Amino acid sequence: MMQKVYYQPKGYWFGDCMPFYYQGTYYLFHQRDTRQPRPLTDPFGWSLVTTKDFVDFHDYGEVINHGNDSDADQFIYAGSVIDAGDKAIALYTGHNRPAKLAKKTSEILMQATSHDLIHWEKQGNATELIPQKGYDNNDWRDPTVVFDEKNKKYILILGARLPSNKKKPTGRLVYFESSDLKKWNFKGDFWNPKEFNMVEMPQIIKIGKTWYLIFSEYSKDKITKYRMSNDLFGEWYSPLDEAFDGKAYYAARTVGNYNTGCYLTGWVATKENNSDLGNYDWGGALVPHQIIQRSDLTLGVDLPKTITNNFKSKKFISDVNITNKSAKKEKIILSNIPNYFLLETDVVIDSNTKEVSIRLFENEDTEDCYEYTISLFKNQLKFDKSPNYPWPQLFDKGLQRPLKLVSNKKYHLKLIVDDNIAILYIDGVALSTRMYSKPGNSLSVAVTEGAVKFTNLQYHTDYMSGF
Repeated sequence: MMQKVYYQPKGYWFGDCMPFYYQGTYYLFHQRDTRQPRPLTDPFGWSLVTTKDFVDFHDYGEVINHGNDSDADQFIYAGSVIDAGDKAIALYTGHNRPAKLAKKTSEILMQATSHDLIHWEKQGNATELIPQKGYDNNDWRDPTVVFDEKNKKYILILGARLPSNKKKPTGRLVYFESSDLKKWNFKGDFWNPKEFNMVEMPQIIKIGKTWYLIFSEYSKDKITKYRMSNDLFGEWYSPLDEAFDGKAYYAARTVGNYNTGCYLTGWVATKENNSDLGNYDWGGALVPHQIIQRSDLTLGVDLPKTITNNFKSKKFISDVNITNKSAKKEKIILSNIPNYFLLETDVVIDSNTKEVSIRLFENEDTEDCYEYTISLFKNQLKFDKSPNYPWPQLFDKGLQRPLKLVSNKKYHLKLIVDDNIAILYIDGVALSTRMYSKPGNSLSVAVTEGAVKFTNLQYHTDYMSGF
């Protein structure tokens, strides 16, 4: 793998990110996996990389070191960084694998402090935040803090579950209250959706007057989702599209100024054995999505403008109009695409059109390719291989997104490729994927039973890597 656009530390895979924004800099605390021999083999702490633009990165290595095999923080799992005025507090999950095997408490909340966000001093266990009676002591993790303006209290939320069969959907969020970030009082369940066996990486943000609960779950769709509410302690409800991306994108949290622009920082997973047919691994490369609040208050995502602007070459391609009312018709627009590029275009799809597709790394002789397909009939965006024979050519579970486009309306589409990562954005919807067996070098567009117009085609190349 040779990522140029999306950050991956040399010799490691990027895991869960605990982002923190301070004075124009994004501090991206995260876990690093060695894959020796497989994901989550070697203990890890929190490493740090900083950026101002998600283009150039400065690597500080591991800044909160993991403990030894007998310590509660043998592994340092996720948490969050809090601005406490004269210092920063890192609340994190200490995980001990031998304790879990011995059926003892294996996850507890711990803390460290820093005056510069780079050098950290461990403070030990957060004794008031231990697993509470009636909850599973092996699933008690990923704390996050939000300030309740109405009651002038800090609210600490974390993922938990009941001590029951791991398949049972008892995953929930619990919460503590504090007035000083020192003494915490346990209040019980914050959110119990009764859908998932565990809720991970929770975060609560407010944009305007609307509250958003962002979380990841691995028992239903293995995806990052969100809920909405008019009040921090109100009813949380699902939008029609409850996700930001597909199955390849996980453990995402937001960072930045929610009124002027913020970013979702998740990772796009690799696949087992670097194979199109492989299942998704834990960890991969950092992928930021820029958060969009739509007019109906739902959230969407887009490619950060700083990434677009870092491509040093751009050329325009002639408009493409394709019509075929009874079959599929294709037009090759680029015959020799590189492993790093961005394609932008405006697209208008005629009424009663069945499908429109963008075909990547196509072999012009065999017509083998990777394919993003927009289906107006199914209201769906999906990614797969074509032709998918002998079936299957790609493990595509979770590589479908709801997408309801209006015919004869202009939409702006972006397709970015970073070696084996591809991401398509349209109308606030993203779909990320991995590609390991590129059959050829062409890029084409196609329509099935209908008509489509591609205008303002821009082809960006020569990305200058900042790590």
